[in-house]
Amino acid sequence: MKIRILTYIITAHLFLAYLPATGASEQDRGFRFNRDRRSVTIPIKVRNNLAVIPLEINNRGPFYFILDTGVNTTILTEPIMAHLLGLEFSQSIFVYGLGGEGIVEAVLAENVTISMHGITGKNMNLIVIPENILSFSEVFGFPVYGVIGYDFLKNFPVEISYSSESMRVFREPTYRLRRRTETIPFRVIQGKPYVEATIVGTSGDSLTTHLLLDLGASHPIYLNRRYIGLSEETISGFLGKGISGNLMGQIGRVEKLIIGETEIEAPIVSYPDAEFLQFQGQSIHWEGIIGGGIIKRYHIILDYEREKMFIRRSPFYRQPFHTNLSGLEVVARGSNMRDFIIHYVRPGSVAYEAGLIAGDRIIYLDTESYRQITLDKILNALSQDEGAVIRMVVMRDDKLLNKRFRLREDL
Repeated sequence: MKIRILTYIITAHLFLAYLPATGASEQDRGFRFNRDRRSVTIPIKVRNNLAVIPLEINNRGPFYFILDTGVNTTILTEPIMAHLLGLEFSQSIFVYGLGGEGIVEAVLAENVTISMHGITGKNMNLIVIPENILSFSEVFGFPVYGVIGYDFLKNFPVEISYSSESMRVFREPTYRLRRRTETIPFRVIQGKPYVEATIVGTSGDSLTTHLLLDLGASHPIYLNRRYIGLSEETISGFLGKGISGNLMGQIGRVEKLIIGETEIEAPIVSYPDAEFLQFQGQSIHWEGIIGGGIIKRYHIILDYEREKMFIRRSPFYRQPFHTNLSGLEVVARGSNMRDFIIHYVRPGSVAYEAGLIAGDRIIYLDTESYRQITLDKILNALSQDEGAVIRMVVMRDDKLLNKRFRLREDL
């Protein structure tokens, strides 16, 4: 399946979250193997360059959660599930994240049990954010309930294969490194991994800095707006939705990204608007992110204890980096995820030129009706090679409109 470089961040970074210690001792808290095994393998789903894993909460589930190195504490984004899970909230907490629209008041559940195949975390914290703040399900086309990160990843080396859709968790660092595996050191700062990276711009200028290695971001690279000069040409666009609002900015291309000895040619870079890094009028220090659009091109092993990442090329490695060739962002809504709504149309894109607008509902894609298609099928069609012709029928104000456009790279 083709890699889809979508303009959704699909992330829930917590730049601020005060979490008091739970009543349980450190010995009684955290993830442990249930059985005397060297490792366990867990099937995952890969969508939008992100890995989602099945887990149980308080012995209910399974529920799919995004594996996200950008968060410390597990987050539940569907508060309607709190009663089913038997959660008891100890207090309110205040968080804010990508989007810059201010503080979100969430609640904290303590002493939660989180488990997955062969591994259980006891006495864990769980942040529950308010309803309608961030919906992952509409972007994936199936129920996704939140994100899990450092609380789990800090305990074990984790190997992720995006191509085979599997995750292997090791009890101890006994993993075997295959030929042509490169070691990338990283630093864990406040529970998040940062790697040293050099970005060479299209004009020859370069930047060397530390970027967050973020499994919960779907674009290849995000950089602070002050580095926009690295891309000679940019286009405006919708960059995604974070925990506190929509993200807008510029999208460009750079000459290469260098991590260790690895050089990645012509990746796409997103430059969020300046308001993205503002909180109550104050700027937040933020250099940037290496996201799933890069990470998915490798088989990776993350070892937090040793502060090392091991990468080996996957079958996705040689696929070119594209912007969104249609200019469309489509989400799935409704009780059966069969209402396919155009969420955003990039100005100047082929979809914009064809007259599509936000709010249009897709009724037919080629000759298939919405009852026959899935969100995956729509996104795959929109991710074909440049020049592919897309035909769809949309409903707008109770009228059916025929639309046709040809995919085009605008960078």
